[in-house]
Amino acid sequence: MRFSTRPIRILSLLLLLAVANIYVFANGALVSSAKGASEAGSSKVLLGKLITTSNRPVIVNGGEAITGTVILSGAQVQTSAASVATVQLDNVGSVTIAPSSSVSLAFDEKNVTVKVASGNATLTTVEGVKGVVLDANGNPMVPTPSAPAGGNTAKNWGIAGVAVGSAAFIWAIIAWNRANDARDKAAAAAAANAALAAQLAALRTCLSGQTSTSLCKSF
Repeated sequence: MRFSTRPIRILSLLLLLAVANIYVFANGALVSSAKGASEAGSSKVLLGKLITTSNRPVIVNGGEAITGTVILSGAQVQTSAASVATVQLDNVGSVTIAPSSSVSLAFDEKNVTVKVASGNATLTTVEGVKGVVLDANGNPMVPTPSAPAGGNTAKNWGIAGVAVGSAAFIWAIIAWNRANDARDKAAAAAAANAALAAQLAALRTCLSGQTSTSLCKSF
């Protein structure tokens, strides 16, 4: 009894193709997994560092936070009227939050977005990093011109005017004292000259009236 070998050969060929496909699929899955793990490892989570003025606490995500607190993307930061907060992002930039402000932060290694619900905030980024400050409606905020340190321009000019006026007043007092001294010295000199003149006149009178028997003894 003979059996045909052709169906066996066909079956063996199909089995070989199936094994080859399984190997290729498994190998591709391993490569994809390795690539994904590598990308995940290279994409590190960016952490921000909070710095506050005089270590005064601010509100981060509803709780008090001080200098050194770690800030994650998505955080909401609120400052009081007496505090300024700065969030430093290493090799990315920094966000400075003005007093009485409420902002939310979103950032990664290439982008920084600051949304200001109230108050004001400024953003600086390094080269190659995109940054934007948005208002409560999502519109880009126009940077506010910086005022001189210590207050607004009018206030500083007023302080400068007071300082100049005070200096002028002091110099006026010094000049007045000097004038009084000069006047006193002039009066004293005039009095001395008058006394000397009177003595000389008396001496002349005495000398003109003296005789051999009556000598001038007033001097």
